[in-house]
Amino acid sequence: MDAEPNRRVSSCQGMTTSEKSASRARLPEIRARLFDRARDIPSQIENLLSRRQQMEFYRIATVLECRRGGITVFSEGEDAHFVYSVAEGIVRVSRHSDQGRRQVLALMLPGDLFGLPDSGLYMNSAEVACPSTLYRVPWTDLRELMLREPAMQLNLLVKVAYDFREAQRRIMILGQQNTYQRLASFLLDFIRHPAFYDEKQALLTLPLSRFDVADYLGTAPETVARGFARLEREGLLRRVSPRVTRIRSIEGLRQLQMRSRRAAR
Repeated sequence: MDAEPNRRVSSCQGMTTSEKSASRARLPEIRARLFDRARDIPSQIENLLSRRQQMEFYRIATVLECRRGGITVFSEGEDAHFVYSVAEGIVRVSRHSDQGRRQVLALMLPGDLFGLPDSGLYMNSAEVACPSTLYRVPWTDLRELMLREPAMQLNLLVKVAYDFREAQRRIMILGQQNTYQRLASFLLDFIRHPAFYDEKQALLTLPLSRFDVADYLGTAPETVARGFARLEREGLLRRVSPRVTRIRSIEGLRQLQMRSRRAAR
């Protein structure tokens, strides 16, 4: 059962039990916004797992160190034996049209869970977009853990519901915003994640190619390049390198995001 998944991620190094014990790898997290709020302000995105649940998840997981981008984790239509969680890096979840065009459906960031089966199969394909660390958990072991830990079931429900709401929000972005607004929304999503944004230096690191960004935003790579150039001319950001951008005005990006589609042209 393990041969095919292991072959597909053969460029990712799996840790043995002893290596896991000696490793300083961070414990698994599943990050989402809670259903309820304690005060009159919306809840922040946070880790849902207790320390005990993290240890249980870690115990049944294999840690995969993927040292380059482009490695296939699984492909659409394969038997879904494993569920994955991102510890570090980015995983792109995609599907190809009948004409062969790729659409990036989601970018999985640290704290995200992906690979839940649909009638025993993977419905999409997943590849690491940059050097990444993943937790791979056998689906049968995760299911048994949920049966033993009712709180784990609730946490996964919260996560799946949060991902569903994010997918709905993304549909609105793709349908209601022009390319420049979509790019602003994309940058704001990454700015809120400390793994990619250094708030003190105002530096955003995006370990993605313009082809990845284009396929995620539903546009062409050339349009993404023009979009970054326009945002730079307008003083909202400055590109330090192909992968690093200094954010000059978060408020400006928010205002662009909120404008009417026609006004933002």
